[in-house]
Amino acid sequence: DQSQMILSCLEFIEPFPHKAVQMLDDRGFHQVVVAPFLLGNGKHATLEMNEIIEEVRGQLPGIELHLADGLGSDPNLADLVVQRVRELEESTETATGRKGILLVKAGTKTEYDDCVWLEELGQLAEKSLGDDYAVAVAQSHYGDPTMDAAAAILVEQRQVSSIMCVPYIFFPGLILQRNVIGGMELIKERSPRVAMSVTPPLGVDDRIVAITADRVRQVWRQAAQ
Repeated sequence: DQSQMILSCLEFIEPFPHKAVQMLDDRGFHQVVVAPFLLGNGKHATLEMNEIIEEVRGQLPGIELHLADGLGSDPNLADLVVQRVRELEESTETATGRKGILLVKAGTKTEYDDCVWLEELGQLAEKSLGDDYAVAVAQSHYGDPTMDAAAAILVEQRQVSSIMCVPYIFFPGLILQRNVIGGMELIKERSPRVAMSVTPPLGVDDRIVAITADRVRQVWRQAAQ
C-alpha cells in the first residue's frame, strides 16, 4: 500500500519513462524502481535502460532511481512454457514418438544478448517436460541461434517426430506472424515429414507479474542494506 506503479513504454505509447518518473515524483514518490517488463537481455533491457536512467537522473536529481533486473531465465517462465505445450497437446492430436519443442524469442543482435539465459530456460523446460521431449531454443531473426539451425538439431540429432514452436513473446503481432510463423513454414518445407504446430504466445500471466514484483523487491532489499 505504500507503493504505486505506473506503466510506461519505450516508444509509441505515452507516458514514456522520464514522464512516468516525473508523475511519481509529483505524487510524492521519490524512490523509484524502473522494472523492465522484457523477456530478454537485449538492447532494450540493457543499453537503452541505462541511457534512460542517466537521462532521468539528469532531469530529476532529487529522485532516488534504481534499475531492476529484467525477467530473463526463471523457473516460473519455464513452467509457463510447459503449460503452453500441455494446452496445445490437450486441444490437438499429437504425433507419436519423441516430441521437439522449439522455443523462439524475438531476435536480438548478438552484441547485446548472447542468449545464454535462453539456453538455461530451454534446459529448465526440457527437464520439466520429461524424457519424451527435446527442447531447442532460437531467435526469430537477427542472428544465432536461428530457427533453421535449432530445428535441424531437433530433427537430425535428437530424432524428433514433431516440432511444436512456443513463441517466447507476450502478444501476437508482426514478429509472430512474419518471423516465427513464417520461419516455421520454411522449416516445414525442408522437413515435410515432421509434424509442425505453434502454440499461442505467453500473454499476461500471474507468474510473469509475480517475477516482476520479485525483481522490484530485490532492489528494495539491496537499497535497505
